[in-house]
Amino acid sequence: MQSTYGIGGYGFLLSPSPAIRVMVTDDRELVLLRGEREVARITPNDAPATGAATWLSAGMAKFGEGGPLIELADGVELEAVFHKVDTGLPHVEWSALAAGVMVELPLGVVLVPAQPGDADPYFELHAIGARDEFISFLPRSVAAEQVVINPAPYQRLIQQGKLGDMPFTECAYEHDGKQWRQIFYAVPLDDEETVVVRAQASGPRVELLFQAAQAAASTLIPLR
Repeated sequence: MQSTYGIGGYGFLLSPSPAIRVMVTDDRELVLLRGEREVARITPNDAPATGAATWLSAGMAKFGEGGPLIELADGVELEAVFHKVDTGLPHVEWSALAAGVMVELPLGVVLVPAQPGDADPYFELHAIGARDEFISFLPRSVAAEQVVINPAPYQRLIQQGKLGDMPFTECAYEHDGKQWRQIFYAVPLDDEETVVVRAQASGPRVELLFQAAQAAASTLIPLR
């Protein structure tokens, strides 16, 4: 079963196994999870990843002189985490690639991959330990200016505007006694193709996910 997304950054192009979720820490480490268990961690270094893995111990390898280090959890093999590991790519921030787009990975949210055969071709970005608080990506075959976000009957409009060339709409509503917020960014890929980035959260996670959604929308670009 092939992965539905890729991860690039710090000289790597990684194809994770389908069950693997990822997140980027404040220290720019890439954490790889299976369920709730951390199975691997990649720590960037001064130089980008080059060449094949040089194993320093049974569970630790480096990629090139001064390159990143990967640490595997006990009993975990590299082949169980990644279908493929390529090196020699640009020394840039961690980014996710899927369905013809690339987006820089915001800090502190977990990438949950689409499963093969899902109608939605993109991943989601979830708040850690949260339920129904996430960022999703929806492709639309129209220009960004033609995307209309109408609040549901139970929602109230907070604001509408533009961030650069991206129209946005923010709504609020109450659910199960909690105050929830949603924000939508219509990100233009070209004159007739748009990706709608939607975030929804309640309480203290609103700020985290709204900042992450803005960062994702601002860095989302097509791969041609």
